Amino acid sequence: MIIWTRYLGSATLAVFLLTGCGSTTDEFTAEQQEDSVKEENENNSSDGDNGNIGKNNKVRLMEQNLQYTSNGKVKEKTAFLKKSDNQPFSLYVLQQFKLSAEEPGKDVVFLTEDDSIYMRIELLKKDVNWDEVEENVQAQLKSLSETIKEPALNVDNGIGFEVESGDDVITSILLKDEKAPVRLTMFTKKDKDYRDAFLVMAKTLLKE
Repeated sequence: MIIWTRYLGSATLAVFLLTGCGSTTDEFTAEQQEDSVKEENENNSSDGDNGNIGKNNKVRLMEQNLQYTSNGKVKEKTAFLKKSDNQPFSLYVLQQFKLSAEEPGKDVVFLTEDDSIYMRIELLKKDVNWDEVEENVQAQLKSLSETIKEPALNVDNGIGFEVESGDDVITSILLKDEKAPVRLTMFTKKDKDYRDAFLVMAKTLLKE
């Protein structure tokens, strides 16, 4: 079992700096109002009152509800915006999970009540050679089982591979996003199927 230091990422809450101004008919006051509007626009371009703004200038709320399927049951729970201190990304993490750095270039999201259930997150280079990555993934999975199958998951713009070893289920997902290509490796069990929950969280990942 892999041991890592648990560390919760945190997100920064920004605040709009809004200043009011009156309107008069004289030219001097009109100039003051115009300057005030310019200052407001500059402030609003860098701050937000209800979320976090990354380098991509996208505002993200501090929390949102995520719906997923686990062992055949549809569930909906609150997820909180977390920022990795290990890799340049943020994502929404469901309340029963935690985000932690595993090693340089690798983070994990694990189930708090059972940390043997987790998902490894690895950001890849934009010019990644997908053929090589797929070959590497399949070679690693074959060391666990010769039978590799496609997981029953809704993987948009990506591909998945999966093997079973006893009660353990190991699933590798390659999300082929041009801006944020990602390799995911999920470690779950047949009676603790959190694959869809992991994938739903991973789909909220935003590279910064």
